[in-house]
Amino acid sequence: LSPAESTALMGITTLPWVIKPVYGFLTDGLPLFGYRRKPYLILAGVLGSAAWTSLATVVTTPTQAVIASTIASLGVAVSDVVVDSLVVERAREDETASSGALQSLCWSCQSLGGLASAYYSGSLLQTMSPQQVFGYTAVFPLLVVLMALQLDEKRLPPPDARANARELVAP
Repeated sequence: LSPAESTALMGITTLPWVIKPVYGFLTDGLPLFGYRRKPYLILAGVLGSAAWTSLATVVTTPTQAVIASTIASLGVAVSDVVVDSLVVERAREDETASSGALQSLCWSCQSLGGLASAYYSGSLLQTMSPQQVFGYTAVFPLLVVLMALQLDEKRLPPPDARANARELVAP
């Protein structure tokens, strides 16, 4: 790609990060299957893995690459919002936990992963094709799915039961 095309690609693929607050409202206000966090993490992991797999297998044009990269970026952005929400919830539940410390740990791990990725991507591209690297990258969002399946989240009561509970509490 030309520098202009690369810049346009980067601009479009960062759009999911611009609307991150929407994902927070979505996960808080629209539980899936009675859960607010787990299904969204699973969905984000599956989307990310599918996008990286498509980059490894079927993507052949710059337009397709932009679409797949944007979907991969969406998966990471949604995961980021959900994990941030989990950190805040855990910090509220555990008086000894500090949300700032947990948040710092999350960002440190993300930065370490970014540095490792930047360091090894060059050497990987010397021994593998970009499609092979994309294929290996598709595994990482699946790790998010596996971790989400281990998440201990309490199921919310059905919407009508929540409304009835509010009526009982309201004066």
